[in-house]
Amino acid sequence: MKRLSLTTLVVFPRLLSSFLPTADPSRCAVAILFVCLLHFIPIHAQETSPLPDTLGSVPKDTLSTGASGVDTLVVYSAKDSIIYSMRTKSMDLFGKGELQYRAIGLKAERVKVNWNMATLSAEGIKDTADQKGKKLIGAPVMKDGGESYDGRTIQYNFRTKKGKIGVGETEIEDGFYHGEAIKKVEQDVLFVADGRYTTCDADHPHYYFLSPKMKVIVRDHIVAEPIYFYIADVPLFALPFGVFPNKSGRRSGLIAPAYGEDARRGRFLSHFGYYWAISDYMDLATTFDWFTRGGWLNRSLLRYGLRYHFTGSLSANVTNLHEGEPGDPGRTERRDYNVNIAHNQQIDPTSRLDVNFTFTSGTYFRNTSSNIDEILRQNVISNATYSKSWEESNRSLTLNMYRDQNLTTGDVEERLPSLSFTQGQLYPFRRQASSKGASGSGSSDFAWYEMIGLSYSGQAQSNRSKQFQTIQSLVDPTVDSLTIETRQERLGASHQISLTASPKAGPFNISPFVSYNEKWYNRSILRDSTGITDVSGFKAVRTYSAGLSASTRFFGMFQPQVFGITGIRHTVTPNISFSYQPDFSHPRFGYYGMYIDRNGKEVKYSFFEREIYGGAGSGRQENISLNVGNLFEMKYLSADTVEPEKKIQLLNVGAGIAYNLAADSLRLSPLSLSYRTDIANVFNISASTTYDFYVFDEAAGGRVNRFLVKERGYLADLTSVSFSLSTSLSGEKTTSAASSTIPQDVQQAQDRSDGMIGQPVQPQTYQGLFGEGTPDFSIPWNLTLSYTFSQSQQNPRQKFRSSNLNASLSFNLTESWRFSTSGSYDFTRKEFAAPSINIHRDLHCWEMNLTWFPIGFYRGYRFELRVKAPQLQDLKVTKQGSARGTYY
Repeated sequence: MKRLSLTTLVVFPRLLSSFLPTADPSRCAVAILFVCLLHFIPIHAQETSPLPDTLGSVPKDTLSTGASGVDTLVVYSAKDSIIYSMRTKSMDLFGKGELQYRAIGLKAERVKVNWNMATLSAEGIKDTADQKGKKLIGAPVMKDGGESYDGRTIQYNFRTKKGKIGVGETEIEDGFYHGEAIKKVEQDVLFVADGRYTTCDADHPHYYFLSPKMKVIVRDHIVAEPIYFYIADVPLFALPFGVFPNKSGRRSGLIAPAYGEDARRGRFLSHFGYYWAISDYMDLATTFDWFTRGGWLNRSLLRYGLRYHFTGSLSANVTNLHEGEPGDPGRTERRDYNVNIAHNQQIDPTSRLDVNFTFTSGTYFRNTSSNIDEILRQNVISNATYSKSWEESNRSLTLNMYRDQNLTTGDVEERLPSLSFTQGQLYPFRRQASSKGASGSGSSDFAWYEMIGLSYSGQAQSNRSKQFQTIQSLVDPTVDSLTIETRQERLGASHQISLTASPKAGPFNISPFVSYNEKWYNRSILRDSTGITDVSGFKAVRTYSAGLSASTRFFGMFQPQVFGITGIRHTVTPNISFSYQPDFSHPRFGYYGMYIDRNGKEVKYSFFEREIYGGAGSGRQENISLNVGNLFEMKYLSADTVEPEKKIQLLNVGAGIAYNLAADSLRLSPLSLSYRTDIANVFNISASTTYDFYVFDEAAGGRVNRFLVKERGYLADLTSVSFSLSTSLSGEKTTSAASSTIPQDVQQAQDRSDGMIGQPVQPQTYQGLFGEGTPDFSIPWNLTLSYTFSQSQQNPRQKFRSSNLNASLSFNLTESWRFSTSGSYDFTRKEFAAPSINIHRDLHCWEMNLTWFPIGFYRGYRFELRVKAPQLQDLKVTKQGSARGTYY
């Protein structure tokens, strides 16, 4: 948005031909006679006349004359009256006068056109209700294309093509421009005297840039000298000259730096660089940080994209930072890197490619990032996935490359590549749908053999791993140590065919199944008392299993008809199944071997225990499993009798247990129970418990084949328990808030500029510390609480417990002040984890943020006062302190 405050001559070439039409010979006679009559009989609007007033709203008219040189029609109208004077050869428009010529329009309370002098003037009238006498009614407004000019008076001479706008304003692209004198010398070139620029929309701006001389090239750039920056009409600093972009969209140019000071590295300039708009489909940004005490940091980001087809980016960050002078005993040097490759492409409706690969040094995030999640990060996972589906045949194919880098140990796990193919359920014995009528026939329309389904899934992988083991020296562990690197490569493939059926037997669903699995490997292992040896050669592992399951559902109803409760329903879903699998560790299968360890004990092992998909299962399985689900629901009357009854879930309880008929001991599995409920959509509660029925023998170090109920008189031991409680409460959202003065597009741009460093694709390559965005003042308060507890005690004398409370609170102190805090407390360790406090103040066109981490590794604070407008995001005052020296 641009405002023009004009008191001197302004040249508008396009406006010359704006307000008079070309002569039309066919109308000259009538026009001359009509004008002559008007010379003797002035016309006025009489809204209070008892007779019908035919001039109360004068219809639009056009005028043709060649005296002014106007090349086309000018359309004009007035709400009150139009007066023509033959003596002075003038025309006056009273009451919301309007003139329109092509893309140029003029509106004003009063408009006067003098054909003899070829001049036009427009003005508003004083508002008598304004005691200061500054406000006008119907002030002139001129629109030229997409720009709007507001002023107290507008004057124009058609012959000289010069004009004057008194006390004018214009608004372009969320910026306000003021000028005491503006001269338009070309169509898109203006000279401005005493020009001011601001993004503040207040009548008296809270801040602005002032320059005595400015040259504005519309939708290109602005040149000004000198430049003064004012806050509350107080000058704060000055620059000898400045060149600023003045066009929307992407454009190449310098990225303005920020100045700061660090206790360890001295004064610095951060994110100084260059942005290159290579084309409509690609751009590049690179920024540098320089420190007076040595060291630098570079961040570069290349982005590309073709709408509706693909997007991608390549980012590279390199650091070379040091502390201390050369030769100092405490001097440290840190060299880190971080490279990210991202690509997303929808090849066609059934295939897609997604790539997100990151390569980084182990200390990059800890040394450079201020993002808490990145600092706590232990692993960097990279993926590249191509997926293809065939909907008509229910098939899908996935090709994946995977990399997992441990930032602490340096270990790397890779899958190069991983291939997966799936054939969904098909029915080989089913007749064509036409033989049964509609294709949507239910299961009762098919014979039992037509319910037999077949499915297949296959996977193949090539795995590589690199592991590091450090052996510390007993003399000096910090200097004299040995690092051993171990590399492994494994290949494997797995095929699984499943045969299922789902016939119904009255109220029961019967589901028999048979599964066959075959695994292929290029190597196996041999064990002896000295260690493990790899054996090359193709090997296959073939296993199978079968089973039968039955399930049903039944209900119980209770209708108390009290307190508005109309009914309570209990739904029970039992499921019982039997599964069989032979003992593949038997010598006849050839999948297991035996060796004698150093203690003379015979040990059984699998030849394929190190392979990708593992070996065959050990021990015969004849399992009977029972699972029961219980769902309690309630219906109640609504407070509004017109609305129907409402239904809520009260409690969801599940239980599961199994019995292995083929086991020689410990046949009964532990009993597992789960609970979940959601109270009034406010409190979410979930829990799980596990019970073991066998005695724990301390001498044996585990459970033995003796029941607790026989030896100790109670049924089972509680071996594990977990519990979680969470709630989120907030005040009713208001329709108006202090932050509502920010336009939506400005807010979206501000949100984008508040991202954190390290994300693969960002509109910018530098961000603010702690990345606090503008809070939502329309929510008066918000509270989120969660508590988790877990305890495991397989050995009744050894308990492993965790207990954590997480909380976050935010509320509006006033319509402009917002306070928020978050943190967690570990009850087991009795310590707080990463608490933070944030205070935000809305200052109309400015905003203030104070973020404080009082304790912990991230201890520090940042105070920031900045302009809201995204185009001036670097206009800010920052004060910060951190024990880590991170300054972004």
